Amino acid sequence: MLLNLQIKDFLLIEQLELDFFSGLTVITGETGSGKSIIIDALMLIFGAKAGTDLIRNGQTQASFSAGFQVDNQKVQEWLQERGFIGDDQENLIICRRVIDINGRSKAYINSQTVTLGTLKELGEMLLDIHTQHASIVLLKPDTQRSLLDQFAGASDLVLKLGELYRKVNQLGNKLAQAREFSQDLILKQEILGEKIHELESLSLGEEEWESLLLEQKQLANASFVLQELGLVTDLINGETSSLTDLSATMSNKLVKISEYLPNADQVIKLTESIEAEISELEHELNLVANKIEVNPEQLAIVDSRIDEIYSLARKYRIMPEEILPQLARWQQELSKLVQDTDLAVLAVELKQAEADYLTTAEQISEKRKAAAVVLSTKVTDLLHSLAISGEFKVQLSSSENWTANGIDNIQYLVCFNQGMTLQPLNKVASGGELSRVALALYVTLSINNPPELIVFDEIDVGIGGGVAEVVGTLLRQLGQSKQVICITHQPQAACCGDRHILVQKQSTQGQTQAKIEYISETERIGEIARMLGGINITSTTTSHAQEMLGSALKIK
Repeated sequence: MLLNLQIKDFLLIEQLELDFFSGLTVITGETGSGKSIIIDALMLIFGAKAGTDLIRNGQTQASFSAGFQVDNQKVQEWLQERGFIGDDQENLIICRRVIDINGRSKAYINSQTVTLGTLKELGEMLLDIHTQHASIVLLKPDTQRSLLDQFAGASDLVLKLGELYRKVNQLGNKLAQAREFSQDLILKQEILGEKIHELESLSLGEEEWESLLLEQKQLANASFVLQELGLVTDLINGETSSLTDLSATMSNKLVKISEYLPNADQVIKLTESIEAEISELEHELNLVANKIEVNPEQLAIVDSRIDEIYSLARKYRIMPEEILPQLARWQQELSKLVQDTDLAVLAVELKQAEADYLTTAEQISEKRKAAAVVLSTKVTDLLHSLAISGEFKVQLSSSENWTANGIDNIQYLVCFNQGMTLQPLNKVASGGELSRVALALYVTLSINNPPELIVFDEIDVGIGGGVAEVVGTLLRQLGQSKQVICITHQPQAACCGDRHILVQKQSTQGQTQAKIEYISETERIGEIARMLGGINITSTTTSHAQEMLGSALKIK
């Protein structure tokens, strides 16, 4: 939903800031007052071509800014994917464009510089503008297809079909690649199989490499370790100056003088503890020495195994500890190659995927055909109430090409006078009539998907009286599910607005400006009276305007 619009130094606008609301907002004003400025500004923000002549006289640039609250999930995802909003941010965006006197243009979304193409893509999701010359969204084939699918209740099936379509393409590409490169793939499979066989033949255990290195270290240094342990044992209990003898001597001397020492018992216990620790140390060293064996034969076996592992690791340019992870990767790669080169299996999978696609596509086609009849009838009936005596038709034809959206060609056809030939909607020249077709379509569909804002520029050109009143009623009805902005010349349509913006041209100090503002209910009566009676507004005209507004309010 459009929340706010700011315009600076654009044509008759020096500076304008305007808030917008849900429902139907009507814009009125005398011819030439600048009623289309708001629509022109929105079109410029979202990528319309701009010349330097639109910059207000005496200024160097014109700027435009529009704030939107984005409620549609699809648009939110689009913004999140491109980093314009975060997952935890409010869904508010500001779209801005600046055009300078040299014809250069800068565009922004939430202060991030973007291309005009990006703004245009976003604009096609946020709003649909119908002017006397163009419609941004409705004429696109994808929009016409999407609207029909929503009316048919087939949108979820179309999403499923898209997944099946991608699966068919993936399997088709995989099968074609397998056929083209089958010999290369088989050769690669054989080479990979040989590598795997060689690594598997090594029969390397999970922690074998680390255990081998530790065992080799112990075996290679066994003699040295035993020699050093012997020296330590001699120090503990040798023939001369052993720790055992020194401890015993120390204990005896302390016993002799114990009667003269304070705390003698504690001192003697400490010396006895030292003797016990020395004895325990000697025992543990003997146990360790008994476990160490000088075994050249086992060392040779361990060295041979280490050399075998090193040799294979060097062959494949990896470290010994990487052998098992590499084996797992090759086994996984081989498994995938086997699957990819199994042409028969791939062909069966592709055939099944194609059958699933066709079944779903045909279900969608049936839903579309049934919905097309109903939609055509309802829109045609609404067009008749809008002074269009012709016909609207949704035409479906089978397509030879499969797409992510199905096997149907969908085209909206219309003729504006009874008996005339139906023509594609994008071939219709009249902007007013095209806008009324769009109004009838949107009212019939009552959708809650993009676009959230629909803008009509003079939808009621060439009509009046009861038809203008029907247009106003339908616009208000559409405003219950969409935000609608409409420029109108018809008082009957203007009365139906939830809010009313008046555009007036005024001159101050030799400068002409457009004054754009919301008007009160009292001011609104005066504007409706002007639209009814022109220059000379009588009490009867004012009374009529008041009555029209009152009647419209009751219909609300």
